[in-house]
Amino acid sequence: MPPDKDTRERLLEAVRRRGEQGIRRSDLRRLLNMTSRDEARRFRDLFRDLLAEGVLVRRRGGRYVPAVTRDLVAGVFRASFRGFGFVVPAGGGDSIFIPPKSCGGAISGDRVLVAVSSEADERGPVGEVRRITERTHTVLVASLVDLPSGPAIRPLRRELPEVIELAGRGHAVALRDLAPGDWVEVRLNPQDGPRAPLTAVILRHLAAANPISADLDAIVAEFNLPEAYGAEDESAAAALQPRACPRTDLRHLTVVTIDPVDAKDFDDGLSLEPGPRPGVACVGVHIADVAAFVVPDSPLDAEARKRAFTAYLPGRTLPMLPRALAADACSLIRGEDRPAHSVFLDLDETTGEVLAARRQRSLVRVRDRLTFEEVGNVLTGEPHPSNSAIGPETRDLLLRLAALATAMRQRRAREEAFLDLAIPEIRVLCSEDPPRIHALQRSDPGMPHQLVEEFMLAANVAVASELAGREIPGLFRNHAPPRPTDLAAFGLWLRQTLGAKAPKLPDRAAVNAFIETLRGAPLHDAVLSQFLRALPRAGYGNLPSGHYGLGKELYCHFTSPIRRYPDLLVHQQLLEADARGKLRTASECGDIAAECSAIEEQVDAAYYAASDRLKLRYLQERL
Repeated sequence: MPPDKDTRERLLEAVRRRGEQGIRRSDLRRLLNMTSRDEARRFRDLFRDLLAEGVLVRRRGGRYVPAVTRDLVAGVFRASFRGFGFVVPAGGGDSIFIPPKSCGGAISGDRVLVAVSSEADERGPVGEVRRITERTHTVLVASLVDLPSGPAIRPLRRELPEVIELAGRGHAVALRDLAPGDWVEVRLNPQDGPRAPLTAVILRHLAAANPISADLDAIVAEFNLPEAYGAEDESAAAALQPRACPRTDLRHLTVVTIDPVDAKDFDDGLSLEPGPRPGVACVGVHIADVAAFVVPDSPLDAEARKRAFTAYLPGRTLPMLPRALAADACSLIRGEDRPAHSVFLDLDETTGEVLAARRQRSLVRVRDRLTFEEVGNVLTGEPHPSNSAIGPETRDLLLRLAALATAMRQRRAREEAFLDLAIPEIRVLCSEDPPRIHALQRSDPGMPHQLVEEFMLAANVAVASELAGREIPGLFRNHAPPRPTDLAAFGLWLRQTLGAKAPKLPDRAAVNAFIETLRGAPLHDAVLSQFLRALPRAGYGNLPSGHYGLGKELYCHFTSPIRRYPDLLVHQQLLEADARGKLRTASECGDIAAECSAIEEQVDAAYYAASDRLKLRYLQERL
């Protein structure tokens, strides 16, 4: 029996051969000779999938034709917050621009059929949504709002319409029992046609509006985030002992960690030694050796893989690993002996070139736990009460690391033309148990962040090169170049919003030249934020395809195994390779890469939803 992929291609080819006249479903099954009970079941499931994907469309008389017939194209709709959208065709090719009045009620993620116009504009082909073949979001979490036109809901997800009307009937909860701001779970109703309004019915009441914990509960439910580990899981994790393996004792080194003030786990530390010859420095990048505790395919590994990332929501942290590991046994805590996985970088002190890199398992003891603010004060020479606890040896270490990081960054800018898209972030400082908002803090990605970033990037590149060189299956961090249609949409925004001429951005050098023209401009952050929307998301793959934003051909994630499963997997693969143990296959890594990319998008969306919600709460409390 041929595999389903082959059956799918045979089925589509048979439909294509019938052209405009189409073919009935029963005739198609007989034509493919799929008449036995098992084959008929396979045919039914495959046929339903093709209809749901929008690859096939039903005509009058029960005949089916390919969706591309008569310029009707199947694809996935992606909405812009400005009202228009794009459809990414299922069969590949240029994205189709969908004007605001032609979206047909589609929301981001929906599978749609689009009629492509004979005319195109600067963004490429233009189309109109004719049919929604599959809703991605049918059940969602939202807050109740009271509009002049009647009650409605406001979804949490940014990609959904800002407000959706409530249907006149069919609710499982009486509207009179609800108050504006209450959290509810709703189901979207099927639309009668592309121009019919989108409505929803309430399935259940989740929580009242007031407590911050209710906001966070709603976000956890909407984005399907796992709850924190239970007491039994924590006890089992606390009993784990690290896997025995040869380690180099590095407790004599001055190792420091540099993190946000509210950090709860510590993945990485830095040290500095003289290099093998004058003019060369050796920087140690010491990473928590989580793989020594988490055995591949163990129950704990399976749970970590399911979570994939630690979700750092303001007011609630949902760790990828039990706190007994994430915040204790694995964490590089000041004054505690900890197993580490160290990458040593020999650096030319003048040019910042990485001359050599080597990796080894080690035992380290962190000397100082530093915050970005403290490091910034040391580097600028500004007096600050917190600096009094930083000794002269650590001060000297920070100044020398900063000089090396500056040289490395300047070299990367010249040779790799990485995109400098760092913009300030307004962070919500919110305590937990119970959650309470203390302040909004502007976080500027200045020299302290760049110091850490340079050495982490270099360690990640060194490990990615080793994976590729030794042909060890793993996960690579890839980032595709922006699509021409997305750049065109950004240019249109510039012209319509700011009256500025759209720049031509054929490569990273041109992008950086454009960014440079914005230095010091009042709208610098707004323009960069909009340009970031034009870039595709970075993701994971089992093969390296390059990282556009960083200008890297080979790149992976290695430096945060406490909070990211892709990093942990790379550590596990290296440990097994060094011990000549059993490696995950490239195919298995490919499956995990797809899972992690999808979960990362969910976790990021949850963070932004929580951050937006709590910022509004903070401001409302002070009005």
